[in-house]
Amino acid sequence: MEVKVHAERTSEGWQAQVAGPEGFTVTARRLDQCKDLVAERVKTLEEQKGNAEVCEVVIKVEAELPGIICDLEAAKIKMQEAQKLQDEASSEIRDVVSRMRDEGLTMRDIAVLLGVSPQRVAQLIN
Repeated sequence: MEVKVHAERTSEGWQAQVAGPEGFTVTARRLDQCKDLVAERVKTLEEQKGNAEVCEVVIKVEAELPGIICDLEAAKIKMQEAQKLQDEASSEIRDVVSRMRDEGLTMRDIAVLLGVSPQRVAQLIN
């Protein structure tokens, strides 16, 4: 079960609000504590309704931190782009190593050309 939570910083810590007909608010010093409280409350509410026991409650937190959230989103996008580039580079380097091996270069020769250890070349081949 997925639950969306709107969280805001307060002077005491965090206040997390769950919207909806059975909406509620929890407060805690740390955001992770709010997530735990929301998950417990949702499980309790579902059990009170007579629904089968909820195995997992996934909490999606939307925090209100003006200016910072935009920067966080931009950083996340850059991290995703970096991961994509890393995956592409890994694929390309494996291809290059394979072609070098096909040309008859030794593992040590490839290691020197790439600036890595022969063990790393062996990993790239596998």
